Amino acid sequence: MRAAAAFATGALLLAPPLLVAQGDKIVKMQTLNVRDILYVLTGGSNTLALMRDEGVVLVDTKPPGWGKSIRDNIDAVSEKGVVTIINTHAHPDHVGGNVDFPNATTIIAHANAKARMEKMDIFRGPNAKFLPNKVVTDRLSLLDGNDRIEIYYFGRGHTDGDLVVVFPEKRLAHFADLFPAKAAPLIDADAGGSGVAFPETLAKAITELKGVVRVTTGHDDANAVMGAAAGASVINANPRTMSIKDLQEYADFNRDFLDAVKQAIAAGKTADEAAKALQLPERYKDYDLRNAPANVRAIYKELGK
Repeated sequence: MRAAAAFATGALLLAPPLLVAQGDKIVKMQTLNVRDILYVLTGGSNTLALMRDEGVVLVDTKPPGWGKSIRDNIDAVSEKGVVTIINTHAHPDHVGGNVDFPNATTIIAHANAKARMEKMDIFRGPNAKFLPNKVVTDRLSLLDGNDRIEIYYFGRGHTDGDLVVVFPEKRLAHFADLFPAKAAPLIDADAGGSGVAFPETLAKAITELKGVVRVTTGHDDANAVMGAAAGASVINANPRTMSIKDLQEYADFNRDFLDAVKQAIAAGKTADEAAKALQLPERYKDYDLRNAPANVRAIYKELGK
């Protein structure tokens, strides 16, 4: 493995980052720890890469066509290619790049995510070999020692197949789009997402992951979330790690959001009326709420109102 000494400056997020462009598909990579070869690659959606002598473990693969930019970044610090892929859920901006990693022998996803991926055009015909070949129901352990990975399924939220990928020795968890940014999440009801279950799913995660102190998100800001949903090619700001307190706040946000919608239902308001009059505590004043009206309508529909 190539040395990562150029990154070891003692900061949590180390500079300078690698920056690789393929057309307008720009991927930026920085390490998350001075002692461990764990990187986050921004652009499109956040991808994590654990560099190992036995081969790289990649968490999510970005949208279709981004694979070369990811590979170029990885090749700059590792002599080994990607041998394991973990797909956190089935949306194209997180699984579309699977097809660009032909040497990946293990591809992991939740069973529900795999079922949805099987219906996607990108995995038809010869590309079916890039579908998950190992599924998670509740929990799966990978590797050991300092590289140990624990993969959890805590329940419905963004979709019905969202995984949380934990690096216990690094005390870090990747929540992907279960915690995309400090913003109203995208609730994909068509993919089994649930605004009603979302707060409880996050609460279960917080209860289980007692050793975690840092959290990486599915995107780096709300603009990136919206851009990815629209299929845009975007480059994000420097990757940021959230704290477990940020995660707790985000769980509270989703709980308070659900409570506000239930109060509107009890008051006899329509979904549109509830969306226009939505009032949330002051602590969330900096949250991006562009998805809020859609989430209100999704919760109304889920509760049969």
